[in-house]
Parts: sequence; C-alpha cells; structure tokens
Amino acid sequence: MLQRLTIAVAVLATSAPLWAADRTPQEWLAEMSDAVRTQNYEGVVVYRTGEQLETMRVVHRFSEGQEDERLISLTGDAREIVRRDGEVRCLLPRERAVMVDERGQSALLPKVSTVGLETLGSHYEFSPGVVNRVADRACQVVGLKPRDEFRFGYQLCIDVQTGVPLRIALVNGDGDSLEQFLFTAVTYPDSIPDQAFVPAIDTTGFREIRHRGEASSAESAKGQWEVTELPPGFKLVGQSTRLFPGAAKPVSHLLLTDGLATVSVFAAENKLPTKVFRGVSSIGAVHAYGRMVGDYHVAVVGEVPAQTVEQIGDHLTRIQP
Repeated sequence: MLQRLTIAVAVLATSAPLWAADRTPQEWLAEMSDAVRTQNYEGVVVYRTGEQLETMRVVHRFSEGQEDERLISLTGDAREIVRRDGEVRCLLPRERAVMVDERGQSALLPKVSTVGLETLGSHYEFSPGVVNRVADRACQVVGLKPRDEFRFGYQLCIDVQTGVPLRIALVNGDGDSLEQFLFTAVTYPDSIPDQAFVPAIDTTGFREIRHRGEASSAESAKGQWEVTELPPGFKLVGQSTRLFPGAAKPVSHLLLTDGLATVSVFAAENKLPTKVFRGVSSIGAVHAYGRMVGDYHVAVVGEVPAQTVEQIGDHLTRIQP
C-alpha cells in the first residue's frame, strides 16, 4: 500500500511541470481575464491583508451577454454588493445606506485586456510555475515580478479547466506575501437562477447615494485635476465626482492603473484643514498618502509601494476652470 502511494505521488509530481509548459504565462493571463467575465461560478473566498481576515461568498453569472455578481460578507458587519443591470449596489446596514454606482464596472476578480498584456510586459517579468491545488482543483501558477520599485508582484493560481483564478497573492520584492485572495470552495454551475442575486438585507428606510459617473473617461476628466508626472506605466483612465456617506460636499475621484495595479485619488474641498490625513500610512499592501493642494485635501490610495502614491500625490495639480 505504501509503495503504491509513493509511486502515485511521484507520478503527480512529475506530471505537473508538463501541464505548466502547455501555455505561456501571457496565454494563461488572457484566458483568466476572459474566464472571470464569462464563467458561472459560486464559492467561498478568504481575503487576508495585514492582520485582517475576511470571508465572503461570491455568486457570478454570465448569461446572454450580461454579467451579474453578488458578494455576501460572512464575517464582521453584514454587507452585500450586487452587480447587476449595469450598476453596482453596495448595501451597508451599519450606515443604513445603499451606495449605487451606475457605471457597474467593479468586480471581485481582475481582468487584463490583450492590449494590457502587451503593456504589462514592459513593467512586469512573467514566469510560469508548476501546477498546484486550491479548493481541491488543479491550478496553474503564474508569477509577475515587477521590473521597478513602483509596483508589487503577483502570484496567481489559475484553474486549469476553467481559467478562473483560485488564488491571487500580492508579493513584495523579496517574494513575501502582503495580501492574499483564496477560494476555499468553488463550483461551476451550468446556470444560476435570478433569485441568487436578490439581497438578503432589508434596505427599508436606508438612504440611497447614487453615483452617476458623469465624467468617466480620461478625456472628459480634463479641466479638473491632472498628475503632471506619473510613475512609469501608469495612466489616468477615469475621473468622476461622487458623494460619500457623511461627506458634506462631493469628492473628486481619479482612477489610475498600469493595467494590473490600480490607484485611486480622492480630492475634497477643505478650507479648514486642521484634522486631515497627511503623509504616508499603510495597512497590509495598501499605501495611502495625504496632502493639501490649495483648499483641497487629497488622498492617494492603492495596493502599490509608498513611493508610487507619494509621486502621484506630489504631482497632482488642480486645473482652474
């Protein structure tokens, strides 16, 4: 019995690299980017950053060209996020509020376009790994090592059969994990009923805060804010104005990305900046940088190194109408 088990383990160990060599890392990433949009999947996800650990249930469906998704928090405060019919609804019982984003672009799993893959090669070094196992499913390891100090690296484990990433780890220059997203259980049903996307939280009496994304592209963003010197590879891809719970005035939001890492910039008018966040702060892989630009307090936040948020914040300027 022991001899048969030893032989079986040896066979599995020697067969894994053959699977790994089947496709290039770029091909695996392209399949992953398509799979996270077009695959039906349900499962339980564990997300760890710093000392925080959160568990969520995810339901994702692609039917007749429409992508729907629901996230249910299983730990901490009860929260739900439902992405359906072109909008994202975030249900927050503690604040008794529903945040609505009419752009409906936020999703749990990352997407990388083919064009983005070509650009990423200038700033990340791709490396294939062996076939591992996550949530009792075989998955292909793909690594992305940063070529400079302005971004972190990534370790992905992509489901061999479906292309869905079962593990995503953000790593520093030494290869140490800073943040990790991991499926502990996952299934791929042929169909998912509409009922699966109905929130369990009763929102009767909740405030609804709606964000219409009136300036959602880099072109329409001109005339408000700009970053005069971006870190290599990063681009401004959107700028909009939104109202957050508890905020007295609308907040300008800029979104920047290198095709994989994303950075958000928030700017709010504050003529009495006695108690505002300044300097650099971090929680796990997330770094934030705050400063005043005239009468506006700006905060730059992203899962990137400190020098990245600092450079963006220090070169952020407001363009007078």
